[in-house]
Amino acid sequence: MTTGRSGAWLARDCLDDLDSLVGRYVAEVSAFEGYESTVALDDLRDTARACFELLLRLIGGLPVSEELRGVPGRLGRRRADQGVPLEQLLQAVRMDFRVLWTAMMERTEPADLPELTRGAVRVWEAVEFHTVQVHAAYLDQVAVLARERERERTALMGRLLSSDGRDQRLVTQVATLLQVSARSDFTVAIAPPEFQQGLRRVVSALPPDRITHLQQHNGMLVLVARSPRAARTPAPAWLDGVPCAVGPVAHGLARVPDVVRMTEVIAATLDGEVTGPVTLSEAWMPVAVARLGAMAQALADSVLSGLDPLPPHERERLLTAVAAYCGTGSIAETARVLYCHRNTVLNRLNRFTELTGYRATSPEEAATVLFALRCARSRDDQGLTSAAGRS
Repeated sequence: MTTGRSGAWLARDCLDDLDSLVGRYVAEVSAFEGYESTVALDDLRDTARACFELLLRLIGGLPVSEELRGVPGRLGRRRADQGVPLEQLLQAVRMDFRVLWTAMMERTEPADLPELTRGAVRVWEAVEFHTVQVHAAYLDQVAVLARERERERTALMGRLLSSDGRDQRLVTQVATLLQVSARSDFTVAIAPPEFQQGLRRVVSALPPDRITHLQQHNGMLVLVARSPRAARTPAPAWLDGVPCAVGPVAHGLARVPDVVRMTEVIAATLDGEVTGPVTLSEAWMPVAVARLGAMAQALADSVLSGLDPLPPHERERLLTAVAAYCGTGSIAETARVLYCHRNTVLNRLNRFTELTGYRATSPEEAATVLFALRCARSRDDQGLTSAAGRS
């Protein structure tokens, strides 16, 4: 078959019998998985009619209107909107070749079969051209739908994170959109700007069923992920090595906004020394210091002011001994860490008590000392930051 008289004649003859072609096609395709429940028969007939007319005009070298040229794009986008699986869509589109070839065989005399066979390439090329356009339009529409869903997720999740979690309708909407149970447990991890790349990297490596949502909120990157009911720690193992703040487990989607606000406070205390997830039990001290404001400086002064007369190196030596002992609870271990004799450690602890009135060997007083040290450190860090800003 060529593009000349015989090809045009067969194309016209098939065009005159479109109803028959459409009937055969619908009978085959309506039984495909992914079609029977999503594409109505009237829809299938209408799109099949337009597709066959386009293909027959291409095969026969007949005029093709702009309306017909847009058929593949409209078909691909429509099936994407309907949720037809791509594999089933392509199978259905390629069915056009079998229906067309059968119809042409039936209209060809035995003597003309060799010419028809030689023209099979043109029929296949027309169908393949059509298939490629449908495929491309489908993928484009899938991308559009994904962006729209992501925008909707982000907007709705943003509303939830900014709420108090008491709007049950909003909670239900978010749960439906995220395809989770509103009663599930959730892990909340937040990374300030300097640590966001690490959080994005670990999230990209996780299976999709692990991640619930990831988005920017109040200048930080917020991850909300489903966590197992039996989780023993707030930070899951897959966050190991990722600098970020991790809040307490949120028992239910309605609790997520509160946990996000707690976690934002933890995230605000992270510094360049952080090498992994930081939980509230680990960050309570800097969080408390930040919340105390001016009272933190007052506490540092009231506990440590007795050390002010000392030379800086002497003051630092006593504080290092106190911090090391509070960290180990052992004179021998402290001596090992500081590379000095145990009597030296005892002398420094006693000297600290003489000057401040606080005993590092008393658990209650040691807690006060450690907190005061943290307050002093925060004050010193703020002073350095201010000086750097002025310079």
